[in-house]
Amino acid sequence: MVASVNRETGGPSVSVTRLATEQAKLGHEVTLACLDYDHLGPQVPAPGVRLLSQKGNFLAVHGRGWSPSFRRLLREEARRHDVVHDHGLWMWPNKYARCAANEAGKPLVISTRGMVEGWSLRRARVRKFVAWHLFERKNLESAALFHATSESEAEAIATALRIKMKIKFKEPRIVVAPNGVDIPERIPNREALEARFPKLKGRRWILFMSRVHPKKGLLELAKAWMQIRESNLGRELVIAGPEQDKGYAEKVRAELKGEGVWTGELRGEEKWAALGNAGFMVLPSYSENFGIVVAESLAAGRPALTTTGTPWGMAAKPPIKMKMKIKEDDNGHSMNLEENGCGVICEVGGLNEALRKMMSFSDEELDRMGARGRREVERKFSWKAAAETILEAYKGIAGQ
Repeated sequence: MVASVNRETGGPSVSVTRLATEQAKLGHEVTLACLDYDHLGPQVPAPGVRLLSQKGNFLAVHGRGWSPSFRRLLREEARRHDVVHDHGLWMWPNKYARCAANEAGKPLVISTRGMVEGWSLRRARVRKFVAWHLFERKNLESAALFHATSESEAEAIATALRIKMKIKFKEPRIVVAPNGVDIPERIPNREALEARFPKLKGRRWILFMSRVHPKKGLLELAKAWMQIRESNLGRELVIAGPEQDKGYAEKVRAELKGEGVWTGELRGEEKWAALGNAGFMVLPSYSENFGIVVAESLAAGRPALTTTGTPWGMAAKPPIKMKMKIKEDDNGHSMNLEENGCGVICEVGGLNEALRKMMSFSDEELDRMGARGRREVERKFSWKAAAETILEAYKGIAGQ
């Protein structure tokens, strides 16, 4: 169960559908249940997966997924399955998934999807306070297993549950399985993008590719970009992604004073052309549980600049401070961009100097950094490995 897989909802629409597809490829019957919001674009397909989708009406759109009929649907479905895997927090469908699992006597898995990270917990506090007392505490207490996409997210889950939320468990478990990454066989040429956006013709570009949302730090990137204008000669800042927060997008535009190329969301060939032909990609997020676009940039052979709010600058094996059972896959999936020589890490407040550092590298050095990153991504991240790790964890909690 995930609240939505409509394309403009961001990373989970891809990561959840791909995970479900890989689990189906491994011979399992997988049902993906969600609400469908027409205003957020088409639903991302999940080949081989049974899609159980219900239209989100007015109450669902404006009431955090409130839908009694969707709850009834989940209750019926839970009886047919061995495990209920709930993605996300703080919305009514997350309660419905927990109730369905409990009533059917099936184990509940929760993927927090970055929603217990410090930055996320500080946002919309009143709404989360209400959700906490209405249903979220019971949701978390009912989980037999938590899924994290990185060691840093596992640590955040453990810390948040034990310290901030004071959840009491007997022996809660966390399985760490990263999102997989598609590796393009070739990089499309840049001509099609240049035809659509003439400002890019003959220019090098720095790419921001993510939702236009305060969490992603785009306003801070815009300020840094304007402060180092003398270093930007011959370069354009490309902003590619859906504008989920129109008011925030206008603030960014005002800061850039007409600079920057806004492409909207790019998909398919255009997406990989933008990534593969960029000088480098920058993701200045305050908080990420994984940060799939960083992995995609490396897969396209381009280095990345990102922040300490993402797991891409962490130590290889940080200590899990809380006494919770952590299960990891055997392949190793931590990746520090600087230690692997394929990017730069900074605080959000240090974007100025980090941008200058990346721009000081020659094109040849950026190519070498990108090549190193691609080799590491090929070695460490695959959808199949993630699906296998989580399936093994399912067996443990289902007694199989």
